[in-house]
Amino acid sequence: MAINLDAGQELSPARGRDFCRGCSGKNLFSALDLGELPLANELQKTPNEHVEIFPLHLRICEECGLGQVADVVTPERIFVDYRYLSSTSSTFLRHSKELVDNLVQNGEVNPSEWVLEIASNDGYLLKNFLSHGIPVLGIEPAKNVSEIARALGIETISEFFGSGLATELHTKRGFPKIIIANNVMAHVPDLKDFLQGLAILCGPSTHIIVENPTLLGILDKMQFDTIYHEHYSYLSTTSVNFLCQTVGLSLNKVEKLEVHGGSNRYWIGSINSQAKKNSSVESSLMTERDRKLFDQETWVNYSQSVNKTLDALQEWLDDCSKKAKRVYGYGAAAKASTLINAIKLKPNQIMAIADISDEKQSRFMPPFGIRIISPNNLVKYSPTDILVFPWNIEEEISLELRKILADDVKLWSAIPVLHELTFR
Repeated sequence: MAINLDAGQELSPARGRDFCRGCSGKNLFSALDLGELPLANELQKTPNEHVEIFPLHLRICEECGLGQVADVVTPERIFVDYRYLSSTSSTFLRHSKELVDNLVQNGEVNPSEWVLEIASNDGYLLKNFLSHGIPVLGIEPAKNVSEIARALGIETISEFFGSGLATELHTKRGFPKIIIANNVMAHVPDLKDFLQGLAILCGPSTHIIVENPTLLGILDKMQFDTIYHEHYSYLSTTSVNFLCQTVGLSLNKVEKLEVHGGSNRYWIGSINSQAKKNSSVESSLMTERDRKLFDQETWVNYSQSVNKTLDALQEWLDDCSKKAKRVYGYGAAAKASTLINAIKLKPNQIMAIADISDEKQSRFMPPFGIRIISPNNLVKYSPTDILVFPWNIEEEISLELRKILADDVKLWSAIPVLHELTFR
């Protein structure tokens, strides 16, 4: 099926800059300005390929609590040729299987019902329902990724999700029992249209499950490298609670998760259902208020801390260059792109970046066409130091690297501050 950009997904450069993409309020304040950076997952095909850069500036809405960056690129440009595959992380695969197993064991869904996943990627999660005989449907706009899911027997629609597609699905299939939208709400420019789509498909007994890293995590754990152009929004319990109410949905429970360095799992249902709000909702709302998550002064101090972290990383790389150390990176993730472009990396300070994904190998990462290689090739280059970019799975990566590297090779992470990794 061809990818269509719904009317609700149209680009509006003022959205996220002059007015809130969630509530349309105009009281947005500057939280962190990272300057002009390339698109995080738009990897170069050749090292000298021209790279466009765009402003990357986090703002927060004082009215609904939504963090956001301005619309500067269309979802089509970002997601039609997408390089990220969820199945490359064993940690994430275990997490996804656990969610499915719990839903089935708790009787939340059975083979007479069906499950919808929005942004289903390569089928990493939905494949777990198939073994229980439960019908599934995936929505994944990246054609190269959706083909992988189809090969697993997962019916997949290659379109962007919004109210228009939701209406079509409801007409053809009725209400799903479970809607899973993990790590996708951040990627939606027109969040109101996306939420309206969820509301259209949310029947009286439908459970909507949303997982996302949090704005609070960005603040408290120095996770500023999770800010990039394809993440249009940065969720908080406050914003999810507020925005659900605007479309007739109800936030009923909030779970704290360790995945992705700390995420919230939001359980959402129809405002007309009999489900009661769990005490976790008010507890999470109170935590955000107590932390002063939506106060400008909080983010002024944060911005200063980010600059110190970036300066420390650049100084370390400068020192490594002076000592003729061979520094390589691991994980050609979006996090890596934000980090190395925010510090204004110098040529040859990172000699190459290893990544397990075949989708990324043989590509190049800006700003200087840093080659992306297979982890198996690290040994022959004899690195002295490796900077691990995906801190959310740094233990998993460290243990794998220790199997192939000499003991004197040092592993590092720059988040929350530069430190050596000691997993063995």
